[in-house]
Amino acid sequence: MKKTGKMGRGDAHMARRHGFLRRLCGSRIKKRWKALAMAALFSFSSVLAGCGGAGASGDASANSKDVLYIFNWAEYIPPEVYELFEKETGIHVVESTYSSNEEMLAKLIAGKGGQYDLAVASNYVINAMKQQDLIQPIGIDQVTNLSNLDERVLDQNYDPGNTYTVPYMSTVTVIAENTDMAGRLGVSIDSFNDLTNPKLKNNIVAVDDSREIVGIAMKAMGLNPDSTDADTIRSSSTWLKELRPNIKLYDSDTAYAAMVTEEAAVGIIYNLDLHEAMAENDKIQVVQTKEPAAMSIDSFVLCKGSRHQKEAQEFINFILRPDIYKMCLEEFPALCLNKETLPLLSEEERSQPVFTLDDPIVQNSKLIEDVGDAAEYYDEVFSEMKM
Repeated sequence: MKKTGKMGRGDAHMARRHGFLRRLCGSRIKKRWKALAMAALFSFSSVLAGCGGAGASGDASANSKDVLYIFNWAEYIPPEVYELFEKETGIHVVESTYSSNEEMLAKLIAGKGGQYDLAVASNYVINAMKQQDLIQPIGIDQVTNLSNLDERVLDQNYDPGNTYTVPYMSTVTVIAENTDMAGRLGVSIDSFNDLTNPKLKNNIVAVDDSREIVGIAMKAMGLNPDSTDADTIRSSSTWLKELRPNIKLYDSDTAYAAMVTEEAAVGIIYNLDLHEAMAENDKIQVVQTKEPAAMSIDSFVLCKGSRHQKEAQEFINFILRPDIYKMCLEEFPALCLNKETLPLLSEEERSQPVFTLDDPIVQNSKLIEDVGDAAEYYDEVFSEMKM
């Protein structure tokens, strides 16, 4: 995840961005609820299809050639994109969703292969998916639109040559602040250590994620946020105990809401939620800290036992089309990884904070790495903090 500097200083600049975001997506929150409703209807029809009922393309059995089963994060691909894909190709998409990588892994392991064709997984679980034999080579030579992606997100150490993964979007965990509220509290933030300021008591909304929060503590302490040493990880509990009184709530799904309604002065939130919050409250800005932000790359992977590899490749190529990728960004403005989509956006759109790979916060970010079985130590420390 990434952060930018004090983006949006000045009322005029904030007003321009505020107006731009409303023009771009209307009220983001209203649109998000619309997307939720449409996704619910889409999921319901998918359930019917999976049970032999009539979905958008009638019966959709696992062996059908005109169906594609996708396992995805909730609210990551607009239903309209699935509908357009079916209209153009005749391939009906059945989407199931999850809320964490851990949930995704558990369901894939329990399913024993063949349940899904494509999944969207974060970079730090790719090695685990290989080791568990949950994914297979994606057939990268058939993904002709791979060249639309920025070379900086390709050929990563977790998947050299992109044998198993095709990047989709990226999330960056940023620090957002309500400048008015922070001013009244007498708080200034330019380091993670400032988050433990007692003046912020009960004034922070934070993502509910052990790697993110424990990682912030370890960076603040000058430690490796991807350490696998149990004692090193557990040593972060001291810093986290100082942070704990300042956390008002943990929320990975709608963290933006607490900032929009000014229930919290500061947010440890994803860049997508940052855009949601800034669209609704022009007092909110992103903070660039001395320490690097945490970033993850979410990629398409071909599930082991997939019966629809050709259809999966066709769908990935469809998503990577500049016009289709733009549709996804307009609904869910994560980090744009598609260099051919950028020319379709206005300069004002491209200058949104934490939106492109050239953003200062993104440039200073650090990709979250796989820690293997040591993940349990991060969970342990985080659970203790929340008690």
